[in-house]
This record gives sequence, structure tokens and C-alpha cells, in this order.
Amino acid sequence: MTSRSAARTTAARTLAASLAVPALLLTGCGASADEQRLEAFCEQVPDLLSDITDDVNAVYSDPQSAPDVLNEAVGKLEEVQPPADAEEVWGDLVSSWRAFTDLIESADLSDPSANTDLAEEATRLQGDLVSAGEAVDTFGQENC
Repeated sequence: MTSRSAARTTAARTLAASLAVPALLLTGCGASADEQRLEAFCEQVPDLLSDITDDVNAVYSDPQSAPDVLNEAVGKLEEVQPPADAEEVWGDLVSSWRAFTDLIESADLSDPSANTDLAEEATRLQGDLVSAGEAVDTFGQENC
């Protein structure tokens, strides 16, 4: 495992722990489990999405790292336990990221011209990512 992979694994564990801490703190306050998840979701997810965006943007300088970066991002997204009202939109976002990651893993990153047959699917998946991201954003604006 590279030091970068180890750091990202540590970051993912830290994220999971940080999502759990607010819920634990609220237990004594009489908040329901779903209210606790909503608060943790609202507090942690914007930073998580920002970090993932930064990581994905860094791929432009090292395209060969795309599969690893995307798989790590999906892993972080999958660790989030959204409140009940956000489960569907969050699930759509995670599914869109997973599908895009799977497509990138099937690409020949050493020869972009070999991937022309993937362009249509990539365009469709990018649209799915945008739509799913907008739905999560709307949920956050309306509930956080």
C-alpha cells in the first residue's frame, strides 16, 4: 500500500468515525436515530463531496490514477448513512459514481483513442452524476 493509499484509507476511517460522533453526542439529547443521521449528514457530507471533487480534479494531472481515486471516492460515499428521507437520492448518487468508476476501469487509460466506443456511455453517466448531485444538493438545501 502506498503512503497515499494509506493516507486515504485513514481519511476514510476518520470520515466514518466523524459521521458517527455527532450521532453519539446527540443520543443523550433525545434526538431520534434518523434526526441524528440527518444532522451528521448535513454537517459532514458537504466537506466529503468537496474533498472528493478535489481528489477527482487531481486526476487530470495523473489520468492513470483515475480508477484508484474513483474507487476510493465510491468507498467513502458508500460509508455514509443518510437519513431516511435522503436514502433514495444518496443511493442514486452512489450508484452513478459506481457506474462511472466501472466505465473508467474498463477504459484503456494508456491510449485514449482506444476508448472512443465509451464516449456515449461516459456522456450519459456524466448526466446521471449531475442529476444525482443536484438531487442531493436540493435535499441539503431543503433539510439542512
